[in-house]
Amino acid sequence: MEKFEKLLNMLMDFNPDIRFAAVCDKNGEILWNSTRRGVKNLVPIADTKKTLQRAVGAWDERSKITNMVGKGLYTIAAYEKVKRITIPLDSKHILFISVGNTPLKASNKKSYGHLVEMGKIMSIVDFVNSSS
Repeated sequence: MEKFEKLLNMLMDFNPDIRFAAVCDKNGEILWNSTRRGVKNLVPIADTKKTLQRAVGAWDERSKITNMVGKGLYTIAAYEKVKRITIPLDSKHILFISVGNTPLKASNKKSYGHLVEMGKIMSIVDFVNSSS
């Protein structure tokens, strides 16, 4: 499963705002992960694992409406400090990404709309999935 290691490396190289990326199995167990050098995790890994277990359950629930709305692509949960993204990779794996909520430069305003560039992230996911 070196494709997942390749995926994490490509994501980290692509976007410097990505703080942490991981691939987990359907039990929420982290199989591969990458943390940006010099970045301290805001959420302890044990709590991230619990989040992943809940995310797996949520994706299982979402799959029940696939025939009505199509296959789920990703979810984004936005917080003041980070955005947390989950993306189903295949029937057995989920990608989790934590992206910094970069504040606007030269301003004290909060950056609620900091873009995540999901199109580019999904292009990387599709590229890695299709090259295996």
